[in-house]
Amino acid sequence: MNSKEWIRIEGLAKHYSPTKKITDISFSIDKPEIFALCGGNGAGKSTLIKMLTGIMKPTAGMVFMDGKKVEPQSKSFKKLFSYMPDEMLFPRQLTGLEVLTFFARLRGISDEKVTEALHQVGLFDVRDMQIKQYSKGMQQRLSLAQALLPDVPLRILDEPTNGLDPLWVYRFKEIIQEEKRQGRTIFFTTHILSLVEELADRAGFMQEGHLQYCDSVESLVQKNGVYTPLEKVFFN
Repeated sequence: MNSKEWIRIEGLAKHYSPTKKITDISFSIDKPEIFALCGGNGAGKSTLIKMLTGIMKPTAGMVFMDGKKVEPQSKSFKKLFSYMPDEMLFPRQLTGLEVLTFFARLRGISDEKVTEALHQVGLFDVRDMQIKQYSKGMQQRLSLAQALLPDVPLRILDEPTNGLDPLWVYRFKEIIQEEKRQGRTIFFTTHILSLVEELADRAGFMQEGHLQYCDSVESLVQKNGVYTPLEKVFFN
């Protein structure tokens, strides 16, 4: 294990049927770093995240942290990360502040941190507005805010930029870069390769349930000493 390796996934698999499965996924997550898992719709990204977060039990495979086997379903492992799902349905009659305060209470987080998270995602001025009045992008930012609440070393974000306008994609990148500067690891999924190239330290590319590539973004775009856009690397 190298000096930076923190979490190691070995042989993770989920078999739904002979034709629909995720097979033998192995890679490491360093600390701190920004790791992007990319691929098209149905590639298996969200399923992999659900296995890593303990929401879904894998058919096979193991997860290690600092060289020791861990169970993603265990409470001790769940305390180490926050999670933003690909779609979070909030009670429409509640306000943004009420929703975020609820999540904070679950984890013993202060009201001051709730206020900070609302400012981070630009929702403080609409905190008393009901969710039913929020746009899709605003709801996505609220989902990001609940993932920013806990002071944990790992953020796991599933398609975090879905529904965000260009300004908030830009702000998202700023937030994630600051999270890394604070010593955290960010593991996120996306199908936007330009975002991966700009933001991530390392990237994995999934296709039809298989991990096709996993390397530093710098190595992927500088093969043979010539810069190649990430889209061409993956799709050629």
